[in-house]
Amino acid sequence: MLKKVETELFCIECEEETVHTVIYLDNKIQRVKCNKCGSVFGIDHKKLIELHTLSTAEHILKEPFKLNKELKEKGTQFLFSLPKRLLTKPYRITKEFLEILND
Repeated sequence: MLKKVETELFCIECEEETVHTVIYLDNKIQRVKCNKCGSVFGIDHKKLIELHTLSTAEHILKEPFKLNKELKEKGTQFLFSLPKRLLTKPYRITKEFLEILND
């Protein structure tokens, strides 16, 4: 899962505390970017897209098992949430990819 967090860090290029965007993929820091000067630390953009693609594919392959487990545990309550989840999931995945591509 992709997560972006903005935080203040010391930038070695700017030589001051500035706001940085930290990108996590599966709870591991992948990239840190200074919002002031644009310096990037961590893996390159192409590798980040590759890792995110693999992570997303893995997540999609596990989804049927997760849904089956939820159906057994929650029964009809689960069935009412399913249509919304089926409609919003592609949007959320696309949004994550666009965030990486635009970064």
